[in-house]
Amino acid sequence: HLTFLIVEFLVSRPSLPMKAFFLLLISTLWIGPVFSAETVAGVAELFGTPGNLRIVRNADKVDACLLHHVEAATRPDGSVDRSTERYDETTFVRVPPETAATLRDLLLSGKTYDWKAGNGGRRPQFYLRLRFHRSEELIALDFCFMCHVVHLTRAGEEIGHANFSPNSDLILQALRQIFPNDEPLKQVAKEAGLPL
Repeated sequence: HLTFLIVEFLVSRPSLPMKAFFLLLISTLWIGPVFSAETVAGVAELFGTPGNLRIVRNADKVDACLLHHVEAATRPDGSVDRSTERYDETTFVRVPPETAATLRDLLLSGKTYDWKAGNGGRRPQFYLRLRFHRSEELIALDFCFMCHVVHLTRAGEEIGHANFSPNSDLILQALRQIFPNDEPLKQVAKEAGLPL
């Protein structure tokens, strides 16, 4: 829109139409890549390394499971021992190729993430784990649908996390194709106004 304002100003001056054309051309070439570069940089930072991005981009297999949250234990003094909090995995289900491609494209798109948002002041409680396998390597993504946070790990080590609220409906619809009868996912979809 800045380009439009500059060109409108220059075109309003009869002696400058050729300058306006060149200014428009140059600003389009300059401003367009800046926004896409920011988006690409955000996704690259989220995944940590080019190797992690390659695992997701070129996965041999994608599978998913539901997670059962096990609360952290309370110490005798009443404090909470967060080191005891964990997630038990259900049986992993292979993700159909079309659904896997949809999820991959969404997760690698900068438009999926709100880089400035947090978790809404909540502690994420993850409900679903999605894994991208490439040979012996894998990237795991845990999803919290209450605060729209995705948490990425490789070999148990955190890579990054981000808020996926801009595309949460699309991600939820794709994940429901894997677990169509799961009641909590149905409830989240219903609350989001998605078709059941």
